[in-house]
Amino acid sequence: MTTSAASTVSPLEGKTTIDDKMFFGPERLSYQSADDIAEKIAAEVRDCVKDTIVVIAGTPLLADFANLQATYLVLVGLKMDYEALETHGRDLTKRRAAPRIPGEIASRALPESVVAGVGTVATVSTALSAALGLVSLFREDVEYHGGKSVIDPLAFELALASRLKEGGAKKVFVPELMVVPLAEQREGSLRERLEKVQSAKSAAWSAIGPLISQLVGLEAGLDQATKEKDQGLVDQLSAEVSNMRRDLDPVATPLGRVDQRFADLQTQWNQTDQTLGLSLLARLLRAEAIHALSPVYLHAGIVSSGGHHRISRSLFRMIFLGDGLSFAGGAIARWALMEKDGSIAGGGILTVQCTSKTLLGFGDSTVKTPKEKGSAQLAMCL
Repeated sequence: MTTSAASTVSPLEGKTTIDDKMFFGPERLSYQSADDIAEKIAAEVRDCVKDTIVVIAGTPLLADFANLQATYLVLVGLKMDYEALETHGRDLTKRRAAPRIPGEIASRALPESVVAGVGTVATVSTALSAALGLVSLFREDVEYHGGKSVIDPLAFELALASRLKEGGAKKVFVPELMVVPLAEQREGSLRERLEKVQSAKSAAWSAIGPLISQLVGLEAGLDQATKEKDQGLVDQLSAEVSNMRRDLDPVATPLGRVDQRFADLQTQWNQTDQTLGLSLLARLLRAEAIHALSPVYLHAGIVSSGGHHRISRSLFRMIFLGDGLSFAGGAIARWALMEKDGSIAGGGILTVQCTSKTLLGFGDSTVKTPKEKGSAQLAMCL
């Protein structure tokens, strides 16, 4: 009868579930991992950045450097085009004598929880029930809920900047938080190049300005002669207008095209990046100001991050330890220390994973109310 009763005993089953939206634990550990990575990178480059100016150079800043060089070339091309057309315009103005017209008109961008093994089961049938009860005591249900986490790039860059400063860097700049000074008109600067193009544009149009004024005057005289029905004057002025338009076209038409290119460039500069909130011109000026510092460039970014929470519950845990809830979170980062010419002086990939275990029922000095029993967080990073 004892054997029959024992055979009907089933191990106890227990299950702990948790809301899938419980993401803060793994995400917090992912950020902690990112901070540990920042500390490791700072330790790697400490000797190279000591007493220097360091800029945390993300891919947007590196792209801005490339765009800045491309802009310099475009501005040089526009300036050369305007200067060439100015020369043609002045030659044309000198060749043509002023026509005789009636009047003058002006024009104008965790470790996991480890459960003890099952006790020895007695071979006698009278002890079978107790053995099954012991199995039930340690049997547990385990669930894993994982997910990706997104680490704010600016938060990681700030952590890295802080570690670099602690490591002896003279100054550390994070481009997104940099206060850009007013652009100076120094030789070769974007402002100086832009002003040269503006001056060349003005000079080119000024070169043919007298001819344009004459053309406007001729057309006004032609309209007047037409109203007065003076056919002889109409024929004369029509010929003058036709000749002047023919002479002006090789200069005025290319000038209009160069003006359109210049206007398109300025339109691109005024377009605002929806992510950064800066116009392209502002980004170019910032890149130029950073380059003028002659800094050491350190590129770093989080490649991937994520984590999971693990729920484990058994009769033993419920009686003696409480719920078994653990978290894990980690991050993978790339980094590179760059020479002034863009070559890589050092770098690599760093990975850190942190785990955290919650033990319910045990007080800890880190809990807000130490006298009350609360949740003690035990964290470890690998």
